[in-house]
Amino acid sequence: MARYGQNKTYKVSAVKWDMTPQTCEFEQGEVGKTISMVLYFQQQYDVPIMDLNQPLFEIKQKRQNIYLPPELCTLVGIPQRVRENKRIMASMR
Repeated sequence: MARYGQNKTYKVSAVKWDMTPQTCEFEQGEVGKTISMVLYFQQQYDVPIMDLNQPLFEIKQKRQNIYLPPELCTLVGIPQRVRENKRIMASMR
């Protein structure tokens, strides 16, 4: 789940080890005009990205893939193997 904006939930399809918030740019506004991910999150959501070298999560969508920095995401749901481990579940309570 993204921890900014409307807190949307996404399914991560891959970790892009070769992409970082510093290197990720995308089109915004006028055709051909790009903005860095770091600047975009600062301007749009007033959220600074602290770790500029972290890999990005890739989210596959119908029209295009989107990329999110892990530091702005929260894991939701608990995998089955974790739910079955009583010791781990007790430590989370």
